[in-house]
Amino acid sequence: MTELQIELISVGDEILLGHTLDTNFHWIANQLANSGYRLRWHSTIGDNESDMRHQFRRAWNRADVVIITGGLGPTHDDKTRPVLAQFFEDELVTRLDLAKRIEDKFAARGLKVPFDSQKMAEFPSRAEPILNKEGSAPGIHYCEDNRDLFSLPGVPVEMQEMVTNYILPKLNEIQKGVFHYHIFRTAGIFESGLNELIGSPELLKPVELAYLPSIDKGVTLRLSVSGEDEEKTKSILAERADQVRNLISDFIFTESEDSLAEVILEKMRKHNLKLAVAESCTGGLLSNNFVCVPGSSDVFERGFTTYSNESKIELLGVEASTIEKHGAVSGQVASAMAEGALECAGVDIAVSVTGIAGPTGGTEEKPVGHIFFGIADKKGTYTESHRFDGNRTTNRRRSVLTALTLLWRRLKEQ
Repeated sequence: MTELQIELISVGDEILLGHTLDTNFHWIANQLANSGYRLRWHSTIGDNESDMRHQFRRAWNRADVVIITGGLGPTHDDKTRPVLAQFFEDELVTRLDLAKRIEDKFAARGLKVPFDSQKMAEFPSRAEPILNKEGSAPGIHYCEDNRDLFSLPGVPVEMQEMVTNYILPKLNEIQKGVFHYHIFRTAGIFESGLNELIGSPELLKPVELAYLPSIDKGVTLRLSVSGEDEEKTKSILAERADQVRNLISDFIFTESEDSLAEVILEKMRKHNLKLAVAESCTGGLLSNNFVCVPGSSDVFERGFTTYSNESKIELLGVEASTIEKHGAVSGQVASAMAEGALECAGVDIAVSVTGIAGPTGGTEEKPVGHIFFGIADKKGTYTESHRFDGNRTTNRRRSVLTALTLLWRRLKEQ
């Protein structure tokens, strides 16, 4: 099966100036990958007509599918629509059906259509409109010379709806053959460690193996394969997935899109267990991972953010002498924090974090990035320390992932 060559172009001065983070690129690339399509090229251009024409030509000459985001609104700096019409030697015509949709959108809010917004009904004559269910500006779909160009609004919610309900189904029509993938989400091991266990990717052919590391999510492995026959393709993928699973089973926490926090909550829910968290340097980030999950309240009982020594003593019952003797950043204090949270909250298991996130506060004995963790339950208390070498933000995020990993491992033993 010939792989589609897909190019994404982000349009907007605000992106190049650093005023707006291009989250559309990240979301589209992820959706394409999860649907079996690889994004081959990506570029960002400003609201300059000459630059836009140049980049559109470059993409159209080398890609099977071009996706453009941004520049379809009603203001003077929204130039994608007229530039596309020029590029395809087309003309803009007023589409009464689009004008009616725009009018109805504003009427539903008790408003009249502003004059500038009427421009969004001016549409390239040879293109197909992509109806905008979340906003006013329609998307544009050109299909010529066995190639497709999709132009979408830059507003994320509008773009996402069009990708999900229009572009991805269209790509499935364009792409011949079948594509399947399988993921393994892992914790407690680096990308290099997984690579060592799995060995050469040539052993998995024709299945392709991708490593997707993340500070927050651990390392995700994606196995993908394409072919002409549905059953044969599925069979090959299942065989190679079994092969990988047998090699790294100790580190797999799920084979779905669920987060580590979701997996932990579900396991605790099945065993009717309650959880409490005590954190210092992570300042609530660990608790946030749990409360972001809908329905977490039936497992997550409470979180203690005890940043100061006084709060550790007052809220968790950590002995002042323990802090004075060993320091707030120590295995002894991490242990006492976990035990205090366990007792104060009356839960089944508690996890604690205390450390030096940086960039200041480190010593030769306890440098920046030195973090201690504690797990307490009816079996006793376990502590562990790690040294991270990132900045303040990454050290805190890595601490959260490590705490989640330790908790997941503890639960596996029960």
